[in-house]
Amino acid sequence: MSERRLETPASRRRGTVDSEQLELRRVGRRRLWRLLGATAAVAVVAGLVAVAYFSPLMSVREVTVSGSGTVPTAEVLAVAEVPVGRPLLQVDTSIIAERIARIPGIASARVDRSYPSTIAIDVVERRPLMLIESADGKVGVMDDLGVVYLEFDSAEAMGTAAAGTAVYRDLPVLEVSRPGPQDPTTVAAVKMVSGLPDWLRRQVQSVSASSPADLTLHLTKDRTVVWGNAERGEDKAEALKHVLKLPAKTFNVSSPDYPAVS
Repeated sequence: MSERRLETPASRRRGTVDSEQLELRRVGRRRLWRLLGATAAVAVVAGLVAVAYFSPLMSVREVTVSGSGTVPTAEVLAVAEVPVGRPLLQVDTSIIAERIARIPGIASARVDRSYPSTIAIDVVERRPLMLIESADGKVGVMDDLGVVYLEFDSAEAMGTAAAGTAVYRDLPVLEVSRPGPQDPTTVAAVKMVSGLPDWLRRQVQSVSASSPADLTLHLTKDRTVVWGNAERGEDKAEALKHVLKLPAKTFNVSSPDYPAVS
């Protein structure tokens, strides 16, 4: 007769406990391997960062400049003072960009690392738009943001200085009480002049305004154009193109649908 072992409640509990312990051990081992894997990955990344930060293999060997036209590339490089031979990660790109932005003809600069060994400089040049004449005879060059970024002691001292094809002395003079990028009247004048077609801009000798709604153009041949505000620039230029042929000295296109001459 075979002997049959009966399963008691106590033995069932022991079996359950053993299974739970085995599962806990398996979970513990998996967590341990994951921790070890994560630690190894962190160590590898840290090693790579250390290599990049200190290794001469990723040092600056080339500096490129894009966006420069009127400002010589040699001037940008000289002002940038990029430390050739220094590891890329040790190069402070923000300080380099700040130095370049101090060049009068540069509006902004961006400096990036390009691995394995290049510092890339991208500049945005200022666009000369008008002149500002001060009471002491000095002449400033204003860009299309309303910023006076360059100054000459006199009109004679300016000579034939230019930014590309834009000869400074040929730019129109802006006559406002408080020229600058924060002045609403200056902002309106800048917007107007920036939007003028080439055929008209070439004839503008000066721009005067007492408010943003009181823009006036002074053209060659002693002609005056009452422009009004800076809105509807294309319509006003088109209206002026037709009435400018008339024998008159003053042309009012502040309401381009109904231009007037006198």
